[in-house]
Amino acid sequence: MSINHYTCPFSHLILSGRCGCQFGAKDCIAEKEFGACLNEKSSLNCQSLYHHLRANSDFVLKSHHQSSLSVGQQSKIKMGGLLALQEIINHSPADAIDNIVELVNTVKTKYGTFEKIPFSQLMPKIAKFKFRTRS
Repeated sequence: MSINHYTCPFSHLILSGRCGCQFGAKDCIAEKEFGACLNEKSSLNCQSLYHHLRANSDFVLKSHHQSSLSVGQQSKIKMGGLLALQEIINHSPADAIDNIVELVNTVKTKYGTFEKIPFSQLMPKIAKFKFRTRS
């Protein structure tokens, strides 16, 4: 029996323990560990959300006309965007996401499409997000 794996744009967040996902899975090839999604529809929804976050965050990241982003910039968009969405939807700040798929589905239900997300409310939160705090 083979299990289908799909692309997960948030896999490094899941592997790092900052986020959880009911369809998240770990897999290994040789010594390389990577994350994957076990649900095709959820994978497509998460990829679409990430593409919308990415497309709307050029100004915040000062990355106009830049086709590739650093790992730090990608993390800022992904984790900062998810935390901002969670705060807007649940009206409470948190520093982790319990279930990414649940959040993505809630966002899609509330706004109908990802194009209708109030990105102007998300961007300040993405801009100030720091993956690590210095002590």
